Amino acid sequence: MAGVTRKKAGKNATDGAESAHGRTLRGRASAVPLRAPKRGSTSVAASGPRSAGPATLRARVPRRSKVDSERHASRGDAAERERLEEQCQRLERRAEAAERMLRETVSTISHDLRNSLSVIVVSARMLMRSIPQDGPGRRQLEAITRASDEINQLAQDLVDAMSIESGSLKIGKGAHEVEPILDRAIELVAPTVALKPLEIAKEMPHDVPPIACDRDRIVQVIANLLGNALRFTPKGGRITVRAETSGTDARFSIADTGPGIPSELHPLLFARHAPARRPMGQGMGLAAFVTKGIVEAHGGTIWVESSPGHGSTFFFTIPAAGLSVRSAEAERA
Repeated sequence: MAGVTRKKAGKNATDGAESAHGRTLRGRASAVPLRAPKRGSTSVAASGPRSAGPATLRARVPRRSKVDSERHASRGDAAERERLEEQCQRLERRAEAAERMLRETVSTISHDLRNSLSVIVVSARMLMRSIPQDGPGRRQLEAITRASDEINQLAQDLVDAMSIESGSLKIGKGAHEVEPILDRAIELVAPTVALKPLEIAKEMPHDVPPIACDRDRIVQVIANLLGNALRFTPKGGRITVRAETSGTDARFSIADTGPGIPSELHPLLFARHAPARRPMGQGMGLAAFVTKGIVEAHGGTIWVESSPGHGSTFFFTIPAAGLSVRSAEAERA
């Protein structure tokens, strides 16, 4: 009887414990009710264990604002500009080095070529002294001398053209009378004039003022223009060299009786690179480019007036020496 009573008491105790545990679970369940997660919610408790990982990562990644994006793009553009500027500077330095090397090469070749030509010219002229005017071989020696002079001038023109292109042409200005300059230029082309033959006339009023110039360079300009006129003027023709006053400048002109130049070809006369097929009378090639560069380096201008069948006249101006002196004094004051 006592054993039965103890068994019943144990059973009642067990049932009471289970009943208390059930109440506890129901109490917890009622304290934290389960609800459906809201759309877009990142709560771990609401979304459950499986959705907690990705949702948490998405919540921790900050979104880049528009200002931050623009700032980042601006830094990228600045870096790209800096890289391009450095590249341009490198290319510019390489181009300058190549140009300097080219000038030095041309200068060296020209110097060596002129040295060899001087030997040929001197030897040919010494032989010409021992041969009569109508003697055998006289014409050949004259042709050798003339060709040597042209090659010598071409070598000088190459050096001058490189200097003009690089802006390093050296001009020494001083006050010089015009007439001695004209006489010296005519003297340089006298041998060619005697071979053609043709007439060269000099015209110059007495009121032409001294000019501010590099004397040798202006002689070179006039000699180049005379050489061009001699090339295209037929035998028995006439070349007129004239100097006159034009405002505050001295204006020079070299006129010939050659075939003339069409007006559409005038812009090509002083070009650095002449066309491969240059019509008769179009210009002097490299010598014309050098002539224009020398005149402009003196502060003058050069142009041509010509038409087919009426010859050509080349003009250029050089500032008078008096004006240059007054301008220099005004700048110092």
